Amino acid sequence: MSGDVLAADVPADTRGGARDESRGAGFERTVPQELVHKTAAGEVLLTDAVRVRPGHFYLAVRTPGGHGLYGPDAAGRTDPTLFVEMLRQAAIYLSHRFYGVPLDHPFVFCGLDFDVPPPAPDDIHDDAVVLEVHCRETKERTPKRAAMSLRARLLSSGGVRATGSVTWQAVDSARYSALRTRGAGGTPPPAAGTAVTVAPPGARVMRPELVGREDELDVVVAELTSPDGATAGEEPGQDAVAGLEPGEVWALHVDQSHPVFFDHPSDHVPGMLLLEAVRQASRAALGPAPAPLYEWTMSGGGVEFDAYCELTAPTWLLVRTSPGGEAADEVTLRVDAVQNGRSVASGTARWSAAPARGASGDSGAAGVSSASGVGGVAGVSGASGVNGVAGAEETAA
Repeated sequence: MSGDVLAADVPADTRGGARDESRGAGFERTVPQELVHKTAAGEVLLTDAVRVRPGHFYLAVRTPGGHGLYGPDAAGRTDPTLFVEMLRQAAIYLSHRFYGVPLDHPFVFCGLDFDVPPPAPDDIHDDAVVLEVHCRETKERTPKRAAMSLRARLLSSGGVRATGSVTWQAVDSARYSALRTRGAGGTPPPAAGTAVTVAPPGARVMRPELVGREDELDVVVAELTSPDGATAGEEPGQDAVAGLEPGEVWALHVDQSHPVFFDHPSDHVPGMLLLEAVRQASRAALGPAPAPLYEWTMSGGGVEFDAYCELTAPTWLLVRTSPGGEAADEVTLRVDAVQNGRSVASGTARWSAAPARGASGDSGAAGVSSASGVGGVAGVSGASGVNGVAGAEETAA
């Protein structure tokens, strides 16, 4: 592995800072799986990297065609969570290669945000893309912990494709074990890979088309069948569901045989699965697009991880509209994941109505009705009182 990206792939206005290092192998060969914590080689998105100055990097990334999970949406747009996975892998790779984090240190992701604006009508998709990353350590380094953050732009010949950020920690095994035991109420978590996922009784996995998916294997949201929006086993809590309609409470569905979310065994629900739950629960709440021949498409959002999401208890997904005025064809939904009476993650998903594949029309969706009547979330405002990450050492990976 050369450790460099092609000079031609570094934007001209910054190439001077990388002129002595930008000469490598480019996009053809991926980095070793262990450096991005992946088992399957096909899941590795990074192919090369160069450090142009302290804290400033360019990473060559690939956009796999025909990926089972990260495929285009109903409007034909690239899956925005593919960009988030690029950020996740970049955080891990840079930590190991450039910041000396040992390979045996578990990673704890604290929060992320992303913005993937719709392409211009005359924009041409370019598979050769580069991730420009600014990375920094957010706390003093110790042998047992590294705390870091990054901000990134996804660049191609067409300009900036996406922007986003990630915060995380890497800790030694003893510290991770202590955090996990404390987060589980003093009980050691199950061994990674143990099939102990608990689903609420009576929950029914959603049909793929209702959550913006094509394959039922990829569905991570279940609908509740009881009339009051809760089932036996665990009540979300009166404060959490006050004022909500039944359809706005969903259940997390976890399949530990999923080849992407559980590419390697985990002792908790992975953060990328929780991000997918935010996307799917909000899409389910939206219901049909607000005009014929249009589809809902997600262009951004974020998640803050407040605690480890355990595999041993049901998880509730509470969907609300976010306060504030929006365009008639746009809506932002908030999703809180609640387990054992406390928030384990809180996220937002930003949606807009776009012409479906094969349909003509302007992506501005002129004349599209207001999102205030969307899928049963009309009139719901405010949030659940989650105030971001509840301490960096209480977060979920």
